[in-house]
Amino acid sequence: MPRRHLLWLLLAFAISVAVRAPLLNRPLSVHHELCTALVLIILHNWHTDGFAHHHGAPAITFSGPADLIPPGYTDAPGLHNGVLYYLSHPPLAYDLPHVLFAVTGSEPNALGLQLFNLFFHLLTAIALYLIVRELLGQDARSNGAETFAAVLYLFMPAPLWFHSNVYMSDMFVQNAWVWHILVVQRMYKSEDRGWRWPLLAGFTLFITTCISWPGVWAGITLFGIAAFRWWRTRERQELRVMFMAVLGVGLALGYTAWRWLQVVDADALMAYFTGRYADRGTFVEHGTWAHIRQLVVNYRTGFLPVIAVVLGVFIARRKVIREASSQWPLFLLLAGLPVLLDHVLLLQYADHDFAALKGGVLLCVVGGIGLATMRARWAITSVLITCLAGTLYFYHTNPIGSRSDERFVKQMEQGMNIAQEAKPVEMVFTQGFTPEPQVQWYAKRTLFRVDSLSQAVVFLRAQGTSRGVVITDHSGFLTMDHIASE
Repeated sequence: MPRRHLLWLLLAFAISVAVRAPLLNRPLSVHHELCTALVLIILHNWHTDGFAHHHGAPAITFSGPADLIPPGYTDAPGLHNGVLYYLSHPPLAYDLPHVLFAVTGSEPNALGLQLFNLFFHLLTAIALYLIVRELLGQDARSNGAETFAAVLYLFMPAPLWFHSNVYMSDMFVQNAWVWHILVVQRMYKSEDRGWRWPLLAGFTLFITTCISWPGVWAGITLFGIAAFRWWRTRERQELRVMFMAVLGVGLALGYTAWRWLQVVDADALMAYFTGRYADRGTFVEHGTWAHIRQLVVNYRTGFLPVIAVVLGVFIARRKVIREASSQWPLFLLLAGLPVLLDHVLLLQYADHDFAALKGGVLLCVVGGIGLATMRARWAITSVLITCLAGTLYFYHTNPIGSRSDERFVKQMEQGMNIAQEAKPVEMVFTQGFTPEPQVQWYAKRTLFRVDSLSQAVVFLRAQGTSRGVVITDHSGFLTMDHIASE
């Protein structure tokens, strides 16, 4: 990367951080910040209890004597020794920030996790820059397309939010997947027919799959590409690629299973994933079109400005774009097919607007290359307008309020009040309502939902605890009543 291009990217990234600065380190509240709270609870438990105490599994309830889940409270398959574990994703997205906080000697906190997330947003933008350079080739690198693509990705609403304020495996997987795309592009342009490139492709697949399930779809895509090429050419290199695609994904899934089987048995793990797929999969009796409409809305919310650009340049400049590179089929498969598989196989999961984040790679690359086919002045102006529109849409979705705005402090205040009022030897119950994970994060307590005081007493006795606190919501006003098991 030329130094001037790196400076432009760093400047654009700095501006994108400034755009988000008012929302960083404020109380966790809405728009999927429950995901950040869950990860912080996991990291807090590892930091406080020790990684080995939880066998490296993501504990989302606390392990104090009054925080353990009593017999009869739930039959969730992720339950082990009174602690509930969140096993929906592979472990690497939890491991990396845990290492960060351990190395820095600091307790897990929201700002540290957000800055960690921001840093990887920069790395992902750099990967997009390099992907476009590989796609266009040496002769077409002077038109700014690679910088345009990276900058567009920095300023679209979905990346602005999900690469900063919200952290979970679902979003973080993007950061490894883009480097896998780059490696495969370079592998198929290289004349090296040894094991070096297949090993690197398998390694990036392993890392991606160790973060979240799109790595599986990327592995299926790579295997399919290599199988098709082998069928046409019978080159041994494609057999190496196929083998490493299977090995990379297989090792990641095996490693994940080994980690989770430290806290649950095989039957419970299978029941866990069966239940999660029922909640997230495509096989629904009714409402398929409703899910598809929601997916369209999610792309509109996350990428509307660049979608408009892609549609415009495709209509006006599609011939020039098509002729810009002979590598389009490979890139479209690598960046498009895993996303399509994700949406087709996990349609209910695509109701979450962060599911559209993965489509941003394809959209921003096509948008950047398309804009670069225009005259330089018009191209730069169009990029600036598109980024400004993305920023404004981001503010529309995530409005900036003062730090005292009740939208931001309500859950923090609830959690802090619980932490102050409930003694460590008291179970904490919420009567008739289920608080968000943000409340549990600020309280540092397991919160048990009950529907009556008598039910709370039953769970007190089941846990072997003599005292508890029952929190009741009276039209937004919370009261706390202390109870005893006798």
